Amino acid sequence: MITLRKIRREQLGHASYFQSNTLGLTTMTSEQKHILADNVKRFDDAATAWEEKPQRVALARKVAEAIEQAIPLAGTMQVLEYGCGTGMVSRALSPHVATIKAVDTSPQMLEVLRQKAGEEKIDNIETLVHDLTQTPLPDKDFDLVISSMTLHHIPDIEALLDQFFAALKPGGYLAVADLVTEDGSFHEDNTGVAHYGVSPEAVRAILAKNGGKDIGVQEIHTIEKLREHGDKRGYPVFLAWCRKGK
Repeated sequence: MITLRKIRREQLGHASYFQSNTLGLTTMTSEQKHILADNVKRFDDAATAWEEKPQRVALARKVAEAIEQAIPLAGTMQVLEYGCGTGMVSRALSPHVATIKAVDTSPQMLEVLRQKAGEEKIDNIETLVHDLTQTPLPDKDFDLVISSMTLHHIPDIEALLDQFFAALKPGGYLAVADLVTEDGSFHEDNTGVAHYGVSPEAVRAILAKNGGKDIGVQEIHTIEKLREHGDKRGYPVFLAWCRKGK
């Protein structure tokens, strides 16, 4: 298994409760299930105001632009976005593909997505409340799987990327964006954060282990945040992509 940098147990006590099972998914204690339920509530509560932060909107735009440049999008593509939130990336890509299945564990995030899609006259996005770390999707024929800023919330990143590959048809594409490994200062509250960013090279290794072809990794954006003393700190974001072998 590829080793990724995890938060120390005293900083995030629940990370150590996850173990891979024979399906490549994760098993949880009842305590962990309770913690994740609390996290879903936290994202539900934040959903209505999620897009009010310009940094989030700018990041989603950069991720969508990077995916357009890295992946040969086509009007026949069936796309899965996992951890879609309010669907800013999916909505940006929707004119370039046939359909998008937007999946998240937060019902309220998906409700905002549906409202925004309706306002923007987007009719090719289907929403689904689902935890892919616990149950695989029945669909295994996607042309493209995408995910943005989700991996650092997932304790077993390798297992999730395995599921992404499983959902792709042969020759399909995968693109994931996330924070480059950082020191834990990105989030004001690290509740629900499983990793302080993600190593791009670790992700590259997992893609290669799954037989990924034409692997690419590139920094695509920097999120700037003000620190306590008024100085700015930049947090790079990378995109990793590949094609599933036939």
